[in-house]
Amino acid sequence: MKQVIQSIQSQIKDGLFTNEASVIRGIINPILQKLNWPANDVRIVRPEYTVGNQRVDIALFHNNQPFIFIEAKKIGAADGAERQLFEYAFHSGVPILILTDGPTWHFFLTAGLGTYEQRKVNKLDLIEYDDLEQLCSKFNEYLDYSNVITGKAQKILQKDYEDINREREIIRTLPNAWRKIIDENDELLFEIVANKVEELCNYKPLKGLVFKYLSKLNVETEPVEHKVTTDVHTAKLRIKPSGGLGFTRIINCSFGGNNPGNRWANLITAGISMAVKLGYSINDLQKHTSINLIKGEEHERGFKFVPKTGLSYQGMDANKTWENALKLAQLTKQKIYVEFEWTSNPNAVYPGKKEILFWEP
Repeated sequence: MKQVIQSIQSQIKDGLFTNEASVIRGIINPILQKLNWPANDVRIVRPEYTVGNQRVDIALFHNNQPFIFIEAKKIGAADGAERQLFEYAFHSGVPILILTDGPTWHFFLTAGLGTYEQRKVNKLDLIEYDDLEQLCSKFNEYLDYSNVITGKAQKILQKDYEDINREREIIRTLPNAWRKIIDENDELLFEIVANKVEELCNYKPLKGLVFKYLSKLNVETEPVEHKVTTDVHTAKLRIKPSGGLGFTRIINCSFGGNNPGNRWANLITAGISMAVKLGYSINDLQKHTSINLIKGEEHERGFKFVPKTGLSYQGMDANKTWENALKLAQLTKQKIYVEFEWTSNPNAVYPGKKEILFWEP
């Protein structure tokens, strides 16, 4: 599996996948074959499978029943395609859905609760990952032929889905729990803090002073995960990260109040779209940023087409991407917000550390 992924990575960098057909042939099919699917048996791996009056790109069958639907998009065009995929599932009762543009694979449980995004179990990324072994392991768990037809894959996806929901609920509840501890002047918390202060400076603070300080701290640490447009003001405003942005992942972001998708490149796409909407020309953008822009639709040499703008831009590393996303925000006078973390990769500047970048006019 490692060799398959590394080969795909090389071809992506060479700009070989320019449309959906090339993504299916050069990325999806090799991965399915490596995961033991008989890709040439159209009774099991059915291309262009008809569902109602629509067609799903690939349907994976067992005992003449569809188990998984895979919807393919050209690279960078997967955003917003979830609805179409769930409409397919509604007519057929398929339990597992996959949306992929080649590099990114989104796994959904049809029976999950909430929005399409809330029913997403995991996103596997062939380019941006921490551990290749773990990436291969997840592909095997979710999509290996034997795991799928025995029901094991669905059970693993269900468990991962429940774990994600549990973590979301904990994150949502943590601020409330912290506020209650502060409001109730919890004695145990006071003793822990007061004893540590005394250990450091030889003076034990009064209970009122401790909780006065903690109450202020409580205000400064309000969560920013769910409603970035209302909560960002409680975060520290900053436009420069404390270190290089290599080996980072975005946790949450917004441009002009909307989340374009939690990837660095999506901030550029959102910024260019906004600039064109406001009447800025390609010359204006080239003057105010260092983005390599060309007119027309281009997907080779690392270029990405921005729909409805008539422009394509060449991909950049995370540092340059943030630098230019900020310039686009300043040019268009739009708020920009990014909450990110350095991955556990040993080459990351601050493995595991989270930071916020934010600017508003």
